[in-house]
Amino acid sequence: VAFYILLLLLLLLSFHVDHAMSTNDYIDSRCSITTNYTDGSTFEVIMRSLFSTFTNDPVDSFPSFSKATLVNGSDTVYGLVQCRGDIGQDSCKECISNSTQQVIKYCPNAMDAIVWYEKCQLRYSNTNFFGHLNVKDYGSWNWIDDKMEHPKAFNEKLGSLLKNLTDQATTVPNSMLSMFPMSMFAMGNITYDDLQTIYRLVQCTGDTSRADCKQCLNGTRFRIPTTCHNAHGCKIATGSCHVIHDTELFY
Repeated sequence: VAFYILLLLLLLLSFHVDHAMSTNDYIDSRCSITTNYTDGSTFEVIMRSLFSTFTNDPVDSFPSFSKATLVNGSDTVYGLVQCRGDIGQDSCKECISNSTQQVIKYCPNAMDAIVWYEKCQLRYSNTNFFGHLNVKDYGSWNWIDDKMEHPKAFNEKLGSLLKNLTDQATTVPNSMLSMFPMSMFAMGNITYDDLQTIYRLVQCTGDTSRADCKQCLNGTRFRIPTTCHNAHGCKIATGSCHVIHDTELFY
């Protein structure tokens, strides 16, 4: 009997570790299909230079949000990177470095692309997208085999928590806080039942206005039932914001 109990505990532990490890992976990407650059072109050269500017800072001064524009002749590349507000600078740099390498694999030769990871996102384009609300580009991830038994009650709790966190992320407590774009970030939890707690995190990109941030986060609420498929854990990301929830503590 003791052997079977030990085996069960090991299986449960391995499931938990796999769950935790997978949340640090690639989530999704969106790539333009109408505008492409050719290998070795000026656009590719300045795009790669842009990626270098995002990864050159040392870890101890690595920014969690950065945007830049590079121009060479008639070619211009706009780029933006952002890390999750709860992670450290070392994890942030690792995620951004990885995204600049992998976006070329996921979106080969695309002149406009966005890639989401669990802890960061990267976007670049040949057109200026800074400050423009982007909810049409979105990606998602969820635990397909990990469903809630009572989805209606679960989604109601999720909606309530999302509303509270949206208010926190988009409200300026004082005039000084408006200087810091990373203030458009909030995390919290709500009790679902006697045995489970729902943890949630919301964040907007640093170039997004507070009004657009609120619109973006509110919009994700309507995508929860059809996108998350009643899963215990799910992430919905757009070009301007993202939300994550899980019944396991992830932040």
